[in-house]
Amino acid sequence: MSSTAETLFEYMRKILYPANENDHQLDLENLEDEYEMLGKGLIYLAQCVSETRSFAKSLAKGDLSVMMPPVDNELAAPLKNLQASLKHLTWQSQQVAKGDYKQRVDFMGDFADAFNTMVEQLADRQKKLEDEISLSRKHAQAMEQSNLLLSKLVQNVPGQIFVISAVDYEVLLANDSARLILSQEPDYIAKLMKLLPKVESLVNSHYHELQFTKASLEHYLTINTYQIEWDDENAIALVINDVSVERRQLKDLEDCAYKDALTGVYNRYFGMLTLDEWLVNNRQFALIFIDLDNLKYVNDRFGHGDGDEYIKRVAKHLQSYSPETVVCRLGGDEYMLLAPHQGFGDACDRMESIQYYIQNDEYLRDKDYVYSISIGIVSVEPDNNMVSSEILSLADERMYEHKRSKKMRSRISKV
Repeated sequence: MSSTAETLFEYMRKILYPANENDHQLDLENLEDEYEMLGKGLIYLAQCVSETRSFAKSLAKGDLSVMMPPVDNELAAPLKNLQASLKHLTWQSQQVAKGDYKQRVDFMGDFADAFNTMVEQLADRQKKLEDEISLSRKHAQAMEQSNLLLSKLVQNVPGQIFVISAVDYEVLLANDSARLILSQEPDYIAKLMKLLPKVESLVNSHYHELQFTKASLEHYLTINTYQIEWDDENAIALVINDVSVERRQLKDLEDCAYKDALTGVYNRYFGMLTLDEWLVNNRQFALIFIDLDNLKYVNDRFGHGDGDEYIKRVAKHLQSYSPETVVCRLGGDEYMLLAPHQGFGDACDRMESIQYYIQNDEYLRDKDYVYSISIGIVSVEPDNNMVSSEILSLADERMYEHKRSKKMRSRISKV
């Protein structure tokens, strides 16, 4: 073997088994002329191997932000694909943490099976949470009824029992719980009677619920009233239970089950419940199906942080439709609005205004992209015969017609 061949063979060995970075040095001037082209090729191979090895080491350490090797390095192509897949998997995991249980992984073998099983278990946990809400409601109702019965029979019950004059609201009788609240707030009855209806209607309406704010917290009272005679005087018996803790807990559970974690608007589950309920009750409303344009482009080009901001800001603008409109995020880049007492024309006009504010959102001032939505509207009348899935399918078709028409106008304007 010639000395040049031995030099090239030794250089190739160092490419595969480098002791240090200096092992990738080869002096072409020392090679015979017929080996010069081979030497150049080996230098290029050494550079590709070095870039690929460095890239692989960073990925092995979990550094997904490492810069990719140049596009002409074909050796690193599979690792580039792996980096993109791992980035997407990271984003999917973040979405699952926010409550999006539709995410699935279809690669990476056993890991995909484990990931998908975990997401399914989280979805099951969501269902159990919804069942817990239903049980909590029944439990709260049963507790209120039980407390009322015990209040009639036992003096020392947790609920407050007052007997007051129907004329001047003087306290004629108070149980232990009632006396405790009076010691803390002497004007308690006076404040309470201002919140309740007039005495004439109060004595004939036996059950009331009061909600008020105190010390920056919402408080809830259930009050049962009874018209009685006390020492030959017209009186009113009040049985009061403070259910603030239970109601706050129930509200927290409802927020978990019915609200979208990212945007704070209602989720798909609540939206479909509402849609079915309105159809059963023959309500007149407009269903508006909304799809965000180019969300994938924003995610891929500018990152999922900008993509999430896009989703949240559109949700905020949609909430301005009207106070009684139900705004739901169906998932990903799709929303559904249920606008009561709205016809097709009314909904078109309102959404045109909202589209304007979305496109001119202040967040876009220094951005290289725009916000835009595609819309499909279906006006539902009281004599409607379509089921919810048919209405959604029709709205989806109209949304895609809108999206296609915008793309066509864009092409024409460029010609």
